[in-house]
Amino acid sequence: MIWLGLILATAGPFLLWPLEKILPYPFLVEEIFKLFLALNILSSSKDAKQKLQNVVLVGLLFAFSETFLYFLDIFQSSSVIFFQRITLTSALHVTTLVLLILFGLKGKKFIFLGVILAAAIHWGYNFFIPQLLR
Repeated sequence: MIWLGLILATAGPFLLWPLEKILPYPFLVEEIFKLFLALNILSSSKDAKQKLQNVVLVGLLFAFSETFLYFLDIFQSSSVIFFQRITLTSALHVTTLVLLILFGLKGKKFIFLGVILAAAIHWGYNFFIPQLLR
C-alpha cells in the first residue's frame, strides 16, 4: 500500500495546484493532503523504523514534484534559487511529514495536533523564507 503513497506524493502538487489557487491557505491544503499520506504510511508499514524511512522518501518525492511544478518560474529567476528552493522545500516537507508520523505513532487522535503544528511550520516557511532569499 506504500506504493499508493509514493504515487500520490509524486502527483500531489499537481493535483493540489488548482485548489491552492482558489483557497487562500495553500500551506493548510498541503498539510491536509500530507495527512492522508501519513495515514497511508502509518497503516502500511509494520515497524517505526520502516515508517520513518517511508516518510522521508514520500516527503522528498513531494518536494521534488512541487519544485518541478514551479521549475520554469524558478529558472526565469536564477539557478541558485532553484538549488536553495529544492534544499529548503525538501527539508520542509520531510520535517512536516515526520511530525505527522511521530504524532500518529502516539495515536490516531494525536495526528491532528501534528497537522496543526505542521501547518504552522509550513506557514512560517511560506512567510519567512521568501524574504530571506531576496
